[in-house]
Amino acid sequence: MVKWHRREEVVGKEIIDGEAKKIGTVKDLAWSNDGKLAIVVERGMEEESYLPFDQVEKIGDVVFVEGSTSLESVPMRTCPVCKHK
Repeated sequence: MVKWHRREEVVGKEIIDGEAKKIGTVKDLAWSNDGKLAIVVERGMEEESYLPFDQVEKIGDVVFVEGSTSLESVPMRTCPVCKHK
């Protein structure tokens, strides 16, 4: 039986890799035009990455992934008015 999760259940959880190291925190979910899902990982004050959802091993108190090698950097957007990222 498939276990479905709501966005609210995942956002804010820590992401831990197979070596028990914290990769970051789930900031949001994202999807591509071809239907693939990803987690938006907050890695620092102004650093975000995409983690393809097929890399997620388990979701519980934390999000467990085997490794962090498949992280893709998210281009930072700058506000055109105040220039804040």
